[in-house]
Formats: sequence, C-alpha cells, structure tokens
Amino acid sequence: MATYTTLSSTADVFRLHPAVTEPSVASALAEPLLDAKSLAFSPMGAAAIVALAGLDLIGSYCAMRYLDTGHQLWWSAGAIAFLGLFAVYSASLQWAELGTVTLGWIVFVQVGVLAMDKMAHGTIIPAGKWLAMGVIFLLMAYMLLAPNGKTSESTPIAPSPSAGLPSGAPGGTAVIGHERTANR
Repeated sequence: MATYTTLSSTADVFRLHPAVTEPSVASALAEPLLDAKSLAFSPMGAAAIVALAGLDLIGSYCAMRYLDTGHQLWWSAGAIAFLGLFAVYSASLQWAELGTVTLGWIVFVQVGVLAMDKMAHGTIIPAGKWLAMGVIFLLMAYMLLAPNGKTSESTPIAPSPSAGLPSGAPGGTAVIGHERTANR
C-alpha cells in the first residue's frame, strides 16, 4: 500500500500538500515563456549578448591569471564574473530568444578570444580568419534583425503533479505500478 498510517491521519507519500505543489516546477516549465508572444529582437537583447561575452572573457582572463599566479584573488574575480554571466543570461531571456542570445554570445566570445590571444601572445591572425569573422557578424546581424515566423502552440513537457487525480477526491489516488489504491 502507498500510505503510511500515523496516530492522527493517513499520509499519502506520492502527493505533496497542495500549498507545496501549486504552482509546481513541472507546471511552471510547461508554461510558454511569455504567453505565446513572439520575442522580437530588442536593444536589451543585444546589450545582453555583449554583456555575456564581456563577462565570459573576464572570467576566462581571470582563470588564465589564476593558473599563472595561483593567487586566490583571480579565482574569486573569475567566479564572480561567471556568477554574473549566469544572472545576465537568465535575465536576458526576458528580452530575446534563447537561440539568438546563445548564438550571439558564442560569436562575440570567439572573436574576443582571438583578439585576446593576439594581444596576450602576439598571435598573428590571417586575413582569411578576419574575413570569416566579418561574414559571421553579418550572418549574426541577419539572425538578430530578420523577422521570426509564427509561434506554435505550446505542448506541456511534463504533467502537473495532480494529473490523473480525480478532482474533489479527498486524498486522491496513488498509482503504484498498474494498481490504483484509494486513500482516505
């Protein structure tokens, strides 16, 4: 049986108290990002892309310096930069699409890494690579500025915790394997 009997009542171990489950993580993840609104490009999205690349490069520079010197200050500064990166990344999804922000971030980081390598180590970057970076920036501009298609209707990715439970049943039902047991 799926229940434990205590002195005062029977507790269902497969169903949390409604105050804990509503709204649940699964139901929150199943909701569309902004109620089926199409996320268009915004200047805040572009600022987020530049901020992400900057924080990523700062964190990477701090990691290189920490490996060179072993000084904890560089480790701490890098950790703070990467925490800031996560905060900016999660906040940026309010203004732009996940794919657009991520792709823009990657493009800017790659160009920044090449520039950082040139400054730090004197690496010579051939003209073909500079041309490729220019083409990538043009393609990125197209990705950011071109209109998006219509959004499709969202399908839940996970059932809510109360899915399958009859509404109005005092304790609901617990499903164990293929067997249903009623709770009182």
